[in-house]
Amino acid sequence: MANVINLPIPYFQISKDFDIRVRSHLAEKLFPNVDGFLELVDGDSMEKAQKYLQFKSDDTEFELVMKTFQSPFSLFEIRMSWNVDSTCEIICLEKNSHNEKLSRQIDRLRSRLQNTNFELLDKKNELESALQRINELSGPFISLTDKTALIPLFGDLTDEKVELISQKILDNAHRKNQERLYFDFTGVGDITKKGFKGLQQLFKTLWYMGQIEAIIIGITPQQAVVLNNLDTEYHLRFVSTLKDAITDLEKHTKTGAGSGYRN
Repeated sequence: MANVINLPIPYFQISKDFDIRVRSHLAEKLFPNVDGFLELVDGDSMEKAQKYLQFKSDDTEFELVMKTFQSPFSLFEIRMSWNVDSTCEIICLEKNSHNEKLSRQIDRLRSRLQNTNFELLDKKNELESALQRINELSGPFISLTDKTALIPLFGDLTDEKVELISQKILDNAHRKNQERLYFDFTGVGDITKKGFKGLQQLFKTLWYMGQIEAIIIGITPQQAVVLNNLDTEYHLRFVSTLKDAITDLEKHTKTGAGSGYRN
């Protein structure tokens, strides 16, 4: 019981007849010393108090105008709960101007947070759209000769990016009747596991589509470890630099493997 009396809030324990059985020290300092809880309630709030304080009512919250030492008309938020022994626990929280000011500040903060969430969502959508566009622009198809093209790749090769550029590469290779494609990996970062599978499917499809040779340029040692697992049932070659690729292209052009440069 001592713990209840020492609660740092205005607390009452009442019977089902509204008689006060226990009150905290803070309740003693705030409210007049009366026997019944309803004696602390303003007349205009009496009907409301009797309605909500009915025995066995559900736990609830409501407001009452109550009499204190400082004022005969003070607004309180009442929180109550009935026990199995027919006693009711009541907490009275004064709704003064400080609380109202704090409540308004919380409302303003909640509004700002909601606006910030909408702004972050807009930025997230803009970022996703930008990333989508970057992925779409990666892997441009640059014709070098009638039968040969250069495809520079940029950034990390994820399954989403490889899927986006693969169809574009396959369409161009088929439409332009290509024989050799140079894939420049100089600007590539990491290659994900699913991105690797997408590349393998792309190279395999090019070969089965028309025995189109894929030449990979400028891979790093880390990328080489990943690409070392590529299926070798189709033709695939590696050159170190773009300069080596140009030399390779010139060799094939002179031997008639290409059909001449475009104007």
